[in-house]
Amino acid sequence: MFEAKGRGIRFDQIQELADRIARPPHNWTVDIIWNSYLSIGIEYQGHTETRNRHAATDLISLLRLEAGVDNALVPYADQVEDRYANWLHRQEQAGARFTETQRWWLDRMMRIIASSAGIDADDLDNAPFDERGGIDGALRDLGDNAGDLIEELNRELAA
Repeated sequence: MFEAKGRGIRFDQIQELADRIARPPHNWTVDIIWNSYLSIGIEYQGHTETRNRHAATDLISLLRLEAGVDNALVPYADQVEDRYANWLHRQEQAGARFTETQRWWLDRMMRIIASSAGIDADDLDNAPFDERGGIDGALRDLGDNAGDLIEELNRELAA
């Protein structure tokens, strides 16, 4: 089979951080922290700010801002979507052409990375991938390089 290696921060680590900051005495949520940054004039550069709730993965964006990696506040999912669009463009420039079926897999892998800060082979046996055969379906539709694609998407899209 295949397995994604070298994945950085895991979703369970992000969730643990979110749970810790939510404890007394502060009782903070990602939304409270996010909105605090916006209220002090931190530049927002994400897609239209219409969400009232932020995901635990948005803590990655806050940490990147604090560490000086980013100089503006951008929701994590927006960053992943933008990186994915750039990755697809680079693939096309290099001559890669993805079928509609392959794009189905890639688009959904991107969404998992956006919501979970990464993806691994085990994720392919869960929704929405299980409706197309899970790991076996990924191998069938993406070919033998499915594992390499997962590793590359993690490397290129995740924080």
